[in-house]
Amino acid sequence: MSSLAEIQRAVQNCVLARDLSLASPVIALTQGAASVHDRLNIYRHGYVSRLTDVLRNDYGGLSILVGDAKFSELAEAYIAAHPSQEFNARWYGAGLADFLHRRPLDSESQAAAEMATLDWAIGLCFDAPDETSVTPDDLQNIAPEQWPGLRFVLSRCIERRRFAWNVGEIRRAIDRAEPVPALRPLQDEQAWVVSRVDTKIFHRALPPDEAAALDRIAAQGSFADVCERLSEMRPDEAVVARIAELLHAWVASRWLARVCAES
Repeated sequence: MSSLAEIQRAVQNCVLARDLSLASPVIALTQGAASVHDRLNIYRHGYVSRLTDVLRNDYGGLSILVGDAKFSELAEAYIAAHPSQEFNARWYGAGLADFLHRRPLDSESQAAAEMATLDWAIGLCFDAPDETSVTPDDLQNIAPEQWPGLRFVLSRCIERRRFAWNVGEIRRAIDRAEPVPALRPLQDEQAWVVSRVDTKIFHRALPPDEAAALDRIAAQGSFADVCERLSEMRPDEAVVARIAELLHAWVASRWLARVCAES
């Protein structure tokens, strides 16, 4: 007679491999039970169905972009290639965007991978821990001679991605229950940012100079480095006004977790 562990492994193998022949220890225990295959199929289909529901919850933009039938097809392919290793289903879909990027698909399917990337970034932003953020008073209390060496730290809820398709525009329309624009490639790759205030998620395209400034901050560049990068993209006389505008927007949006003076 098979041990309990052997029976459990047989059921698991049957579910993951979708091959009822692997469940012979279970079948041996239930000889004469005509519905044994049917009962095993309940577990097999239930496993795929539940994980598809998990993915659909995490990838709402992708589900709407490709439609229910196509989404189910993509989900089943991902589930077959990635047996669940997570105790927390929240993290099961972490590899879906990379999985879609690796598939030998046409260009519009690559747009689906970009939408998956944005969907996951939104989820990460929502789940990020709460933090204190820099206030206008914090900036006003900084001595003028300290500014060049300052380093800003971005909030952990900030997620930045780049897209070659208008997936950001589509996801915003979905979130606002507005008519969804047609999928189209962008003339130039576009940077997008996802952020959060309390429990509300925001996402928008970044102008090139703002994206470049945030790149410098994320790379632990100093305030002087950020200004230097802006001066490469704007006339010198416009840099001061632009960095002031950006700082005001970042503080108002709670993008800056803290500011560090040069030691």
